[in-house]
Amino acid sequence: MNKAAFIEGTFASPTYYIAETNPAHSKAQDLFNRIKWHKPLTRADSRRHRFNAFCSLLWAVTSDADWVTHTILNKSHYNISKWPINYRAMADTVAVLKEMGWLVVIGERTKNRNIRYIAPPKSPMRKIDPFKINKLKWYAPDVSIRLGKTDLAKGPLDAELMSNPKMKRWINKNLTPVMEDLNDKLLDHSFTLFPFGKPDEDIQVQYQRIYTNLPQDDGSPWLTHGRIYPQTFSFPSKKKGWRQKTLIDDKSTVEVDVHASSLMLLSQDYHIGFDLPETDDLYRYGPLANLKRDLTKKIIQAVINGVSLDRKSWPRSFREDKKIAELMAGEDWSSYAKAIKETYPSLLHVRENFGMDLMLQESDIIINGMNYLLDRGIGCLSINDCLIVPQENLEDAKNAFYTAYEKKNYNRPKLSVEYGEDSTPLV
Repeated sequence: MNKAAFIEGTFASPTYYIAETNPAHSKAQDLFNRIKWHKPLTRADSRRHRFNAFCSLLWAVTSDADWVTHTILNKSHYNISKWPINYRAMADTVAVLKEMGWLVVIGERTKNRNIRYIAPPKSPMRKIDPFKINKLKWYAPDVSIRLGKTDLAKGPLDAELMSNPKMKRWINKNLTPVMEDLNDKLLDHSFTLFPFGKPDEDIQVQYQRIYTNLPQDDGSPWLTHGRIYPQTFSFPSKKKGWRQKTLIDDKSTVEVDVHASSLMLLSQDYHIGFDLPETDDLYRYGPLANLKRDLTKKIIQAVINGVSLDRKSWPRSFREDKKIAELMAGEDWSSYAKAIKETYPSLLHVRENFGMDLMLQESDIIINGMNYLLDRGIGCLSINDCLIVPQENLEDAKNAFYTAYEKKNYNRPKLSVEYGEDSTPLV
């Protein structure tokens, strides 16, 4: 197979443009004026969209070490995502650049992967030095369905499924209203985040929910995963202490986490449920006591998501993750696998894609918990399986979790509270 098929390239987002104040604007404009369009661009908005599309592609080409770019060329994808650069503009721009020889298809296209284009050596697009790009305002849809089992928040959009009329109606009736309702309630509260350690009060907190479709043998959809992710904001770094400064309605906050959420839900599974040991820390119990807690936690999470404890060495994904690789230094896989098998033998019987279904359960619980708080006039944030609330509402956050778990017929979870750098276990 052509090795070029595996060149990654740089993504030309339908949200990029070059502002007039950008030093690269005039050079990009000169190149754009050389493009031979099939029909004159008489409408101002038509010209603007195509210029933005060209600038996005130009930035990607000049930023990429191999002069390779790719972009989205699926009309349904644009209809769903409502990109600020429209489909026709991007499709027409790519087509004309190919005709002029400024871009050439490279490699082989694979399923759910964009076509890659290279700017050949004589392409005028190579004549401009790398530059900074500007970004048009755009937010992801409240609900999206993606494909794949890795990079769940960035997997390819299942545009075919989402554009299916019957599925579209079902999404609009059953999925979208849940997120619209949650986001509407969040608008009643103020949030101050501290990106880079500095306060930013101009934050409108809205979430998006991302599902993963794992089609069945008969082709029918199976929606799982379903976590909520920030749509209009980003969480500051927790490691640097910036997230701990978060204010909700001008009040200092506290983070309430579920201890070993996936392990706890697994223990109550109908098919492989088991009794959890009586301990404050499920990741340090028995044979696990002398192992690195963070690494043990990573392995158990990986096993729930499909990694086998019977393998002979560390998973490749662990070795390729810088943070996990640092934890692995000097550690032996077999020691961890043996200790985990002895402590939680039921992990040997986790069924395929079970981890994705647990995420869906956790996501439903978190949304339920957030609504519990918001319906009582309490502002909140969430990331993964935690709730962030004003410190004075700590007990409310605990009750939100207890109520949400009970609604799903799960036992009350063990919780921990984090104030700044301190973590205190709760029962």
